[in-house]
Amino acid sequence: MDRGQIQDKVKEIIASVANIEPANIANEASFMDDLGLDSLSLLEIGVDVDYAFKLGVEEERLQQLRTVAETVDLVEACLADRPEAQAAAVA
Repeated sequence: MDRGQIQDKVKEIIASVANIEPANIANEASFMDDLGLDSLSLLEIGVDVDYAFKLGVEEERLQQLRTVAETVDLVEACLADRPEAQAAAVA
């Protein structure tokens, strides 16, 4: 899965929680400042992202996410750490 696909899925998740069109969510948008989301919405987004990508990230780490870009970075890093991703990189 490339960064663009991850970004699109993250935006879909944000859109479903916040009732915002995915096209209206900037890649660098801040959840609170730009999208006006509250802490409960942020937690819901974090949990939904964790579930959608099967990351297994601690809730504390999910609560630290503040932007779309940070969320995409976290997903990318977690997916890259998986054994199948590392095997594919070596092959």
